[in-house]
Amino acid sequence: MILVAVVAVGALGISGPVAARSTGGRPAWCRHHPKSQRPVCQKSGGGGPSSLIISVSPNPVVETGASDVAAVISVATDPVYAEQTVEVVSSLDGRCAQGTWFTDQGSFTGSVAVAAIDDDGNAEFTFLGSSCAPGSVQLTAVVESGTEPSTTTTFTVDPPAPVI
Repeated sequence: MILVAVVAVGALGISGPVAARSTGGRPAWCRHHPKSQRPVCQKSGGGGPSSLIISVSPNPVVETGASDVAAVISVATDPVYAEQTVEVVSSLDGRCAQGTWFTDQGSFTGSVAVAAIDDDGNAEFTFLGSSCAPGSVQLTAVVESGTEPSTTTTFTVDPPAPVI
């Protein structure tokens, strides 16, 4: 009888701290452990992070005036990446003699620009270029986090067209 009581007290002593210890898996914990395989950290649909979506507006981009272009590139991803940065690498600057990217992080020249991802999982880039040539443009977006999800899209810069 005494032996049973000692074993029961010993089992309670072991299980108490185990039950009180945090096992992780809360949304904040999952955000800081993006590679976690815990089911609670997995996105619906199973597997890793959701894909990035890139949209370009207008599409196609059309030259205006003296072969100027203006394009807004929107990147959407899972809100778990909020407050991370997303980097856009594009050949758009190679189609224009001059071009500038504008984001919430400032202005950039060249083929690379970065923006912060908002709490809804969105980031926005505006590109203004001059003396641009028509043709195909490749654009890649990379979320700068532990898993670094990325995607690539292609869009077209069209020459000016007469307004009918």
